[in-house]
Amino acid sequence: MHRRSADMDEARRVLRARFGHDAFLPGQEAVVAALLDGRDALAVMPTGAGKSLLYQLPAAMGVAPVVVVSPLISLMRDQLRSLERSGVAAVALHSGQSEDEYAEAVAAIAGRRARLVYLAPERLAGDGTVELLRAAGVALLAVDEAHCVSHWGHAFRPDYARLGEIAARLGAPVLAVTATAGPRTRADIIASLFTREPAVFVSSFARPNLRLSFVPRGDALGRLTRFLRRRTGQSGVVYVRSRRKADDMAATLRRLGFDALAYHAGLDAATRGAHQDAFFARAGVVMVATIAFGMGVDKKDVRFVVHADPPDSIEAYYQEIGRAGRDGLPAEALALFDPRELAGRFGVAPTPDDPVAAGETERRRAMARLCLTPSCRFQALLRAFGEASDRCGACDNCRGGLLALPRRAGLLALGWRVAVLARFAGASAEGVDEDVGEPQAAPRPAMAPDVSARPQEERLSVAEERLYRRLLLLRLDIAKRRCLAPRAVASDAALRRLAITRALDGESVIAAEAFLRAVAEA
Repeated sequence: MHRRSADMDEARRVLRARFGHDAFLPGQEAVVAALLDGRDALAVMPTGAGKSLLYQLPAAMGVAPVVVVSPLISLMRDQLRSLERSGVAAVALHSGQSEDEYAEAVAAIAGRRARLVYLAPERLAGDGTVELLRAAGVALLAVDEAHCVSHWGHAFRPDYARLGEIAARLGAPVLAVTATAGPRTRADIIASLFTREPAVFVSSFARPNLRLSFVPRGDALGRLTRFLRRRTGQSGVVYVRSRRKADDMAATLRRLGFDALAYHAGLDAATRGAHQDAFFARAGVVMVATIAFGMGVDKKDVRFVVHADPPDSIEAYYQEIGRAGRDGLPAEALALFDPRELAGRFGVAPTPDDPVAAGETERRRAMARLCLTPSCRFQALLRAFGEASDRCGACDNCRGGLLALPRRAGLLALGWRVAVLARFAGASAEGVDEDVGEPQAAPRPAMAPDVSARPQEERLSVAEERLYRRLLLLRLDIAKRRCLAPRAVASDAALRRLAITRALDGESVIAAEAFLRAVAEA
């Protein structure tokens, strides 16, 4: 006990002298104490909680070398610059180095001059690298973005899956850190990465300064421009799904008078750098970006994050909205969604023997449920991370008290419409109206066996033919009223499937008509 107290006194001294902090941030001190005691640890801490200090501080105290597995070269470079200012010797091994830079880094490791060694998992996997590090006597292996280890994490990377084996070969204590890992992901990280039971530290995911809103897309550009005009002069990020959409939306917003820039992996490095510099330097810049923009972006006064397309998981959503309000002041997160796209998320039956595919399917379904929930958004989001909370009082479902009841009732109805879209298009509506939570381990099949076994072009029975023709007439009526081509409402194949899978009785006709009207209104 006396030694641990002395170690932590030294840790506080180095924290002030090297890093310029008078005190630990919430959650940091307990993790550092466990590491200094030689324990393995898993730390799940939200964006901005100071995860990098957990492994940098022990290295600065002489627990070295610390090997840091990091997924991006840009993050390595940012941390190397920061450590140089702190006077902590650090090197990196990555593909962006010249031969001389690489040789210099290897010499620093072999000569035990480097206190921190940054590298990507692909680089660490090489036998030569492992032997180099073993000879240097690794004191701690730190795995950043540790959710990449897990099949259930939102950014699984196969190269991360080998880190458990490599950690055992290095024989050093292991620290895994991530900002986004629910209970299932945490369990998978522990099983994959550690050979002994780690100390687990999970900080609160609550962000009381964030106001969450979810809105059906409709006129997406109109909704977005109205949102941005009310926030003129504020900086924010608009996330989109594709590079082309990022370019097109940024150009459209510039024509409308906004200071909008695009950011995605398809831009050359100079353009990406210039746009990122502008985002930091100018007030009121709107960055229209793919997921390529985010990691390592530490701009404190981002006032809003908009998702023009909902992300594929709650973990990704939480990580991306975490860019906003890092100064602790109020910030907003708006997500636009298409009910038909959400219905599609319930239409793919996960393969039980493929954990990657199963994890992907269930993460997408959980995000769809968050879009549709009529309950408190943040309460539902925190539940996905295994954290209980009271209602936030600030999200779109909480604001307005009794005045919010019609909106919540509308969301409940929308959830049923998505269920109809999913079920009668041959998909599974399972879980559409359930609470948001972590993926289940053994998803049920998306369609009943008698449905999936029928050939699509099977000859129709008399009853099925009647229903099919009735649906064709109903589709034509909807198409005329909406000035659409009939197949834009629903394809012949979709109507045929409805006819085959439903007997001709009053209930099935009503349900089939409800399906077509839901498609037309969505």
